[in-house]
Amino acid sequence: MSETSGATEAGKEALKKLKAARKEQIAAATSRMKGQRRALKAIKASLADTELTVPELAAATGLPVDQVLWYVASMKKYGEILEGPKAGDYYRYKLGRPAAPEAEADSAD
Repeated sequence: MSETSGATEAGKEALKKLKAARKEQIAAATSRMKGQRRALKAIKASLADTELTVPELAAATGLPVDQVLWYVASMKKYGEILEGPKAGDYYRYKLGRPAAPEAEADSAD
């Protein structure tokens, strides 16, 4: 066996031990990411045909208002949702389109 393959095997074994030692943290992070994907999907589904405020989105999705506000702010930042007119004290939100990458925009010219 060459030195390189020995080093590769040692690296694989070290990675295996690290994964085993961090099993709980990896599972928790995976669970959080799945929950975030479900929340984003629920918010987008709720906005599919209508404009809603943050409290209305929270009621429609069953998520806490503070979490919905956080997701809405993030989605707004990246153009996934757009801020509409105000309804009382709250803005209404609707689905938007993410901005096209510059390479795609340039090739359309």
